[in-house]
Amino acid sequence: MNKLTPTVSLKTSLKNTWSVFFGGFRRLTPIQEATIPHILKGENVIVCSPTATGKTEAVIVPLIERLIPQKTNALILLYIAPTRALLNNLLVRLDLGFKKCGFKAIVRTGDKPYLPKNPFQVLFTTPESLDSLLCRQKKIWRHIQAIVIDEIHFLDNTYRGDQLRILLRRLLKEHLKTTPQFAALSATLYNPEEVGKRYFSPVQVIQTGQPRLLKFYLFKDWDKIINLLKKKKWHKAIIFCNRRRDVEELYLQLSQYWPKERLLMHHGSLSRRLREETEILLRQWRWGICICTSTLEIGIDIGDFDVAICYYPPPTPSAFQQRIGRASRQKEYQVAIGFYEEETEAECFNLYASLAHKGIVESMNYLPDFSVVVQQIFSILFAHPAGLKLEQLFYLLSPLAPEEIIEKIIIHLSEKSWIEQIGKNFRASEKLMNMGEKGLIHSNIPNTKEFKVIEATTQKSIGEITTQATKGHRFILAGKVWEVINIKGKNLFVRLVTHKPTIKVFHKRFSRGAFTHFLPPELTEA
Repeated sequence: MNKLTPTVSLKTSLKNTWSVFFGGFRRLTPIQEATIPHILKGENVIVCSPTATGKTEAVIVPLIERLIPQKTNALILLYIAPTRALLNNLLVRLDLGFKKCGFKAIVRTGDKPYLPKNPFQVLFTTPESLDSLLCRQKKIWRHIQAIVIDEIHFLDNTYRGDQLRILLRRLLKEHLKTTPQFAALSATLYNPEEVGKRYFSPVQVIQTGQPRLLKFYLFKDWDKIINLLKKKKWHKAIIFCNRRRDVEELYLQLSQYWPKERLLMHHGSLSRRLREETEILLRQWRWGICICTSTLEIGIDIGDFDVAICYYPPPTPSAFQQRIGRASRQKEYQVAIGFYEEETEAECFNLYASLAHKGIVESMNYLPDFSVVVQQIFSILFAHPAGLKLEQLFYLLSPLAPEEIIEKIIIHLSEKSWIEQIGKNFRASEKLMNMGEKGLIHSNIPNTKEFKVIEATTQKSIGEITTQATKGHRFILAGKVWEVINIKGKNLFVRLVTHKPTIKVFHKRFSRGAFTHFLPPELTEA
């Protein structure tokens, strides 16, 4: 007797969802075949596979299959992702399938802050909006059966990832009837199991696929880039910039080479309306150029691009791989172009390309961000006006800091009149409650600033960078790796780490959350 192929076998296991989500496909992708059985068994998974391999459906479809018998009028599936654009796109992409399976799905972000009056079963949100909802909507969480974290690499080892860790702990401790099933997704992770365990346990790592071949071109002249696009008949291109200002300036520059009505911009300073209009047009257009920052770096469906162009080297190898992965998604190989001025930038690009060929990304030693302890104390006490005991705060915050650090922060916040002790309980002061009522306590994302970069020893100006840098932060500028050793106003004083970057020089991006300035002075350098 012939054995069933994995696809045929899984088709019988997905009796309610196969035709809805996979009806138009002859067979599943390798990551889907590898992932779906584990999800159907109820296991927690972290799914790692190159871009455009179907990771989202690999997780969502079997989860919906499992949840159909449990479907109620309550929220049962929570989907967390780092950007509003990704969430909006996911809803567009999956909504018809949800409806056919009897599920109402919504997006709740800062752009769409209100929950509908009618029942819903699936919620797409960001960590910051989840924070706000935990404080204001305490009755919607009880029946959650599954939680998905998308593009987890974008969050982990940052203040946003640390915030999410505590939010999940709060959900499990204060709101949920049972422990939900977890899934996390990423295309670029150095140590998936270690990352997954920071958010849930146990964790099953599912990893398939080799990176696609890369055809990579280097230019320092836009005439040559545009001529190559025309020669190769690459009609649709996406250009990634490291700064919002570069997006605006490059838009004006490329208007000399390309029809202006076929040029688009996308970055975080644009209004929601303009961003969403750009995303719609990109799905519709068969030719054109979009110039963007990292807002379109992660996996939203904005149509297939023929080529991805990096305007100067991005800050890390993983960022490079994410960006080039936005193009040629239906082909066996990727096509990308790097624009550079200095030879050191070309060398950096060549390093990134060689790592991409091997599927290697940088390792990053995990360090918790203590600013999240402050932000979460504010959020927790705002959500509990009667206050909590010290032991309760210790438990909720323990993933990020030992008790002595938490207590030191609490004492400092008490001395600054942000919190107060009444009996055995700590509670929010009036000024903290007012801050919470204005919605100012849920986001720990600091404002990026444009700094002038100065070599500390020679006092020579190196250039400018838009960043959230703190001491110890490393970044690529002019193809070289620099480390911040001091900050004065809008000046970053740096030391040169290396003229020629290697994989070993990259480490944790040392940006700190916006609540850093609330910490005791001795912890701001911790």
